[in-house]
Parts: sequence; structure tokens; C-alpha cells
Amino acid sequence: MWENLELSWQRTLELAWEAFCVGTVPVGCVIVDTECRIVAEGRNAIYDRDYPWPFAGSNLAHAEMMALSRIRESEHPNIREYTLYTSLEPCPMCFGAINMMHVRRIRCGARDAIAGSLVLAEATPYLRSKRYTIEYGDPVLEDFQLVLVAAYELSDSRPRDRVVAIYEQANPRAVAVGRKLFQSGYFHTAVQESFSAGRVFTDVVKELQPVGAGKV
Repeated sequence: MWENLELSWQRTLELAWEAFCVGTVPVGCVIVDTECRIVAEGRNAIYDRDYPWPFAGSNLAHAEMMALSRIRESEHPNIREYTLYTSLEPCPMCFGAINMMHVRRIRCGARDAIAGSLVLAEATPYLRSKRYTIEYGDPVLEDFQLVLVAAYELSDSRPRDRVVAIYEQANPRAVAVGRKLFQSGYFHTAVQESFSAGRVFTDVVKELQPVGAGKV
């Protein structure tokens, strides 16, 4: 299944897994040009002060913000034709930055039941005039992303039951698998032994399969 993913999605999920491994919110983002070449990338670093980005360790350090900040429009005159891939639906801040950076094509791995704000694309005449192209990937991408999010929230030292409950209402299967793998110690082992994103993705997809289902 991993091998069948677009390279842009593979890199996006690798960045999300990298964020998980360093103890911050597991979200990754890449921006590709018209030739499908990755021209910028970023991962969440709001709890990672050591990441080489000026706002690392602050609430500005979202994956999309990091990727967008690496682009200069003067060097990318066709930026309106570029595509931003993100493993989790952008929040209001990130959607605003996407708009102001003139990126008009957005692909999301998972909807975000808490802060997802792509609905803003229809919020005002100004935003509607931008004519965004918004797509969601294969449902397995959403499941995988929400498994990571659930496991991350469960591992957080702060009380996050409310957050997990909201995601659980949106996708109970993914959260159940995230809870199971977290409680079994799978993610602790995966981090300690430096599992690749591809291996974690494959393991999670197997857990997501209904009993008796065929191979993915």
C-alpha cells in the first residue's frame, strides 16, 4: 500500500511521522510545482524548539506555515498552479497563509474535526473569487493520520480526553486503532527503534482492516 502512494503523499506522511517521533503534533506538509517536484516542505514544530525555523517552539510552527515560509513568489511565478499537500486539514491561520501566498490547490489527507477550516474558502466573496481546488486523498490517508493524532493525544502529559473524544466521534475506527496501538506499546517501540514511516503506515493499515478482510 505504501508503495502505491504518490511520492508527494509519502513525503507528507514521512514528515508527519517525524513530528510524532520528536513529540509534537503529527502533521506534515509539502508543496509541489507543476512538474510534481517538491519545492518546499515542513512539519509541525510547536513543541520542538530545536527545529531550524525561526518560530519553532511557538504556536505559529504549523507544518503548512513552515512549508509556505520557504517559498519566495519571485522565484516561483507559477505558484497559483502549485499544489499543497497536508496530512491534516489546515487551521484558520494556515488557510489564511495559503491564501495570501497564492497557492490555490490544496490536497488533504484527513479532515480535522477540531480546527479544520477549508470551509473558509466559501466564507466571503473575496475568498470565493480565488477559486480553490480542494481534494481529499484516499480514505486510508485520513485513517492513518487520525491514528497518529489519537496516539499522540493519548501520549500527551496534558489532559486531552476532550480532543480524543471529538476525533473519535468523527472517525471511531481510526481512534480505536490509535488507542489500541498506543496501549500495546507499539508506538513507543516504533519511536525507540526508528521505524520508517512506510513501515508504520503498513502496520497501521493492517490494523485498520476488518477481521477477515483481504490484503491491502
